[in-house]
Amino acid sequence: MSKNRNIIFFGIGAVLGGTALILVLRKILVKYRAVSIAKSEWQGWGEPTIDINGNQIIDGGFESDEGFSERVGRYWKEGTGQNLVGSDREVPWSATFISWIMKKAGAGSKFVYNPSHSKYITDSIANRKSGNSKEPFVGYRINEIAPKVGDLVCYARQDGVGYDTTGSYKSHCDIVVSTKGNQIEVIGGNVNQAVTKKILKTDSKGLLVDTNRDWFTVIKNNI
Repeated sequence: MSKNRNIIFFGIGAVLGGTALILVLRKILVKYRAVSIAKSEWQGWGEPTIDINGNQIIDGGFESDEGFSERVGRYWKEGTGQNLVGSDREVPWSATFISWIMKKAGAGSKFVYNPSHSKYITDSIANRKSGNSKEPFVGYRINEIAPKVGDLVCYARQDGVGYDTTGSYKSHCDIVVSTKGNQIEVIGGNVNQAVTKKILKTDSKGLLVDTNRDWFTVIKNNI
C-alpha cells in the first residue's frame, strides 16, 4: 500500500512539476520570442546599425522603398490597427513596431498597444509608483535597474519630458536584444527610417549611461 501511495504521490508531483515547467517556459517564451522577432525584422531590413558613438555604420532599407513600405504597413495593421504604410512618412511608426512585436510574441492583454510610446510608458511607470513590481511591464528610472534582454529602454523626443511626465508626449523605445560587457544592443523601428540596431554604453553595474539620447526609463518586461 505504501509503495502504491508513493507512486501516486510521485505521479501527482510529476504532473504538477510539468505544469509549472510549462508555465515557466511560456513566460520565458513571450519575452524571448519578442527579441527573436525584433532580430528577424532587423535582418530583413538589411541589418542597419548605429555604433556606440551614435554613428550609422551599416545602412539598410528605407521606409518608403518598395517592399519596406508594405512591411511597415503590416506593423501598422497588425500592431495598432491603422491603414498606413511606410510611404506615409509624416506619421511615426516606432511605437506601432513595438506594439506589433509584443502582439506577435503573444503578450496578449498584458501590453498596452498604441501608436504612441507614451501610453505604455506612463502605464508602466504608474505600476512602479504604485508598488506593483509584479505587473507585466514596470517602468524604472534608468539609474535604478540594469536593462536586461527583453526589456524596453526609452528616451524623450521633446523638451521637458522625463520619468515623472504624464499624458501624451513624444518619445521612443527600443527593445534590448543583447547585453555584453559595458554595452547593450537594442532594436527599434523608425530609427533613421528603418528597423535599426543601436549599441549603447552601460557602466560597471549594467546601468544605461549612453548620452546620445535623453534616456529616462527602463521598462522591465516580466513576461
